[in-house]
Amino acid sequence: MHHKRSMFALIPLVILVAFFAGCASKTTPTPVPVPLTGGNNITVTAAGMAFDTNSITVSAGAHVTITFQNKDSGIPHNMAFYTSAAATTIIYQGARTTGVSTVTYTFDAPTAPGTYFFRCDVHPATMTGDFIVQ
Repeated sequence: MHHKRSMFALIPLVILVAFFAGCASKTTPTPVPVPLTGGNNITVTAAGMAFDTNSITVSAGAHVTITFQNKDSGIPHNMAFYTSAAATTIIYQGARTTGVSTVTYTFDAPTAPGTYFFRCDVHPATMTGDFIVQ
């Protein structure tokens, strides 16, 4: 008889353990956000008279490779990198390319971390962004 009571006392415990085990197996990991651009090999697209990003992050002093895709048919674009939005001191100025086309720009990022500036020299008021060096 004592054995029968012990068995009935275990049933709620087994159900509780099974419930929590079932919940644990359905837990999904939190996704890690992926930056739009990052690393030192980057793809940037110009389409609709705009860049597809307004921020590029690279490592300080790194050799940077940018694959630049101009999707605007018949329209010239480029990417140029400056020390500030005043665009008076050039870090790197990529050649203009008339779309639809793809070019590769390679240059060395500044060694000093900070927020710099990039733009399309053909459309300097509307196609701009932050060039972040970490």
